[in-house]
Amino acid sequence: MGIANTHLSALPATSKDLFGLQACATPLFKGMDVTRRWLEDLGFSINKVNPEHWILTHSAPLPELHFYSDSELEMFARHRAHYYARRSFKEKRP
Repeated sequence: MGIANTHLSALPATSKDLFGLQACATPLFKGMDVTRRWLEDLGFSINKVNPEHWILTHSAPLPELHFYSDSELEMFARHRAHYYARRSFKEKRP
């Protein structure tokens, strides 16, 4: 079962850690192929700008979410992506 099928609780965010990723002290690295599949399964579009910069969008061009390392992108996929995907779906409903 992949992460896209399992909901991990979202961690608290702060003004210095907007996505609440710092609380994930020990990320389990599954690799970029797995992370990309998890995010695509949740409906995210992924644009790799350069080797250490990804831009994610979901169902609309804005907002854009910028990530600057493999581990940051994977931690978002594991802990916050479900929240943002669910929120995007709600905002699209009439």
